[in-house]
Amino acid sequence: MGLFKRFASELWAFKKTVLFVLIPLLASPLLILDPIGDGPSKGAWVVIVMAGYWIFEVVPLAVTSLLPVILYPLLGVQESDDVCRNYLKDTNFLFVGGLIVAVAVEHWNLHKRIALSVLMLMGSQPRWLMLGFMLTTAFLSMWISNTATTAMMIPIAQAVLLQLVGENKKLFKGEEGDDHDAHKVVSSNDDNPPSYQMDGGNDNPLAIMEDEKETQVDGEEQSANKQDFPKNAEPEDTTKEIEESAVTGDTIDWEKLNEEERNLSKGLMLCVCYAANIGGTATLTGTGPNLVIGGVVDDLYGAEAGLNFASWMFFALPGMIINLFLAWLWLQFLYLGRSCVACCRDCTTCITCGKKGNTANKAGHEVIKNEYKKLGSISWAEASVLCHFIVLALLWLLREPGFIPGFPGWSMLFPVSEYISDATAAIFISFLLFVFPSQPPNFLCCRTKNDTSDIGPRPALLDWKTAQRKLPWSVILLLGGGFALADGCQVSGLSHWLGGQFETLSFMSPVIINIIIVTIICFFTEFTSNTATATIFLPILAAVAESICVNPLYLMIPATVVCSYAFMLPVATPPNAIAFSYGTLTVPDMAKAGIVMNIMGICLINLMINTLGAPMFDVFNYPEWAPDINGTCRDVGLTTLSPNMTTMYGATTTCVCY
Repeated sequence: MGLFKRFASELWAFKKTVLFVLIPLLASPLLILDPIGDGPSKGAWVVIVMAGYWIFEVVPLAVTSLLPVILYPLLGVQESDDVCRNYLKDTNFLFVGGLIVAVAVEHWNLHKRIALSVLMLMGSQPRWLMLGFMLTTAFLSMWISNTATTAMMIPIAQAVLLQLVGENKKLFKGEEGDDHDAHKVVSSNDDNPPSYQMDGGNDNPLAIMEDEKETQVDGEEQSANKQDFPKNAEPEDTTKEIEESAVTGDTIDWEKLNEEERNLSKGLMLCVCYAANIGGTATLTGTGPNLVIGGVVDDLYGAEAGLNFASWMFFALPGMIINLFLAWLWLQFLYLGRSCVACCRDCTTCITCGKKGNTANKAGHEVIKNEYKKLGSISWAEASVLCHFIVLALLWLLREPGFIPGFPGWSMLFPVSEYISDATAAIFISFLLFVFPSQPPNFLCCRTKNDTSDIGPRPALLDWKTAQRKLPWSVILLLGGGFALADGCQVSGLSHWLGGQFETLSFMSPVIINIIIVTIICFFTEFTSNTATATIFLPILAAVAESICVNPLYLMIPATVVCSYAFMLPVATPPNAIAFSYGTLTVPDMAKAGIVMNIMGICLINLMINTLGAPMFDVFNYPEWAPDINGTCRDVGLTTLSPNMTTMYGATTTCVCY
């Protein structure tokens, strides 16, 4: 038995090496026996190998994404030149352009100014502070990385918690005397540096997190270890009574908080990471899965599918707002207590509201004010970046604004409007950021009286070294690998073969099929990268939809959104990992809160696709732009839902697909 345990432990130590060899070997019968045809078998083998490497993270996700460049040419599926084209598609440049603008926003601390401004408007009670944190985080994650947004917002929440808890301890000490040891506050030791610093001049949000944390959040790779915070050392004079303290200087010992304070801490931590996950779903550039569907749809169906930045935002934004509000209510119910959702029963003892809470709440609000004052007045660079950001958003929304009758969009001003895409606008604004000055010009009459600087060009808002350092190149490769994988499935014939196998599902209602698919993906993405999950499933779902005569967007859009609904585990997303690393949360805490969030997300996205999906994407009818592989879908005018639902939206079809 001892020998077996030793062998098992050593084997486990080399588990990634074992999986690296084992996964291709287990899939090798597809290449040897060729059970589904030469092309589809080769395509399926590549999909299984890449999916296995992505799921178990045998090698870095970005490295796995390079496998199509090796495997497809070697297996005779595609030429190397055709495979490599997928790594710099239009969608990749849309992502790069959006990220460069986000880097400029982070570099000049504009995101922190926006965050603190919103938090100051939300009042001092924790329930409203929680809403302020969620609104700010969600808005920022629509435009910049979810990881960077969370890394910036969590330390702010930490500082607010420090004041709320510390002030509450002082109140207890003053009112209840020295016999409440757990509520006493000891003085800070000047020799110990603060654990969490919020340097307003730090242009890298990730630098806020200390080296003591063991969390890796590079691109879409996630791993988190629970942080053990140092406890207060015992005083040298052992004759004195040891006074345990939950707050020492600028740190919080989570284990010494009472239940009410601990719940408040958990609620604020979770609200930030949940809002980051939810907020990224609202825009096409907000998160990896959204970019994957943009690239897959464009590759398979072209611009005729009508999926662009504006159409996605007008579909996803209402759902994001509803989900954010539901999350706020759920976290209040779970961590602030039912009495605080409506009205406190005893407002003299509640930390979250009432008389005793007022002093602590005002102290927390004062922290936000002080942090905002540190930023000073808005600078020329911040205002310039904000203007570029607003112009980019308008260019995206007004390129083909189907929501404005009679206005074809600004792209019609150019000779061939079809050549212009959202990536064009993104790269244009990104280019300007490397040219526009970061300080007022000092040329001739533009030079102010107090300007004593040397005459010459000002530094640009962004330089290449900063952009190169902050751009998540691994995610760009991951997207490219996903597009190459989807293209290989199409060329090898695997997509067509899969579609034929799923024709047996045609007897089921598409509504039921959608619920099943969304549920599977929602829980699958808890253990794998969101972008990798979308990359694996979306090409398959497109083939499934074509085989059962359902609009491909009806299955693909909900599946894409729920790829970001990973709320249960720390390893599910980088925002979850960052929140978990601060030590106040446990895995059961995240699972308890996250399971309800997952269920609400599944219900909400099915509601949205069956209501708002009709006017935005005409999901109830089989489109002209999708191939009719059965030869019957388009001829008989099949629809995806019931005759009553079809009549509701004015369709004239006569046959229903079940």
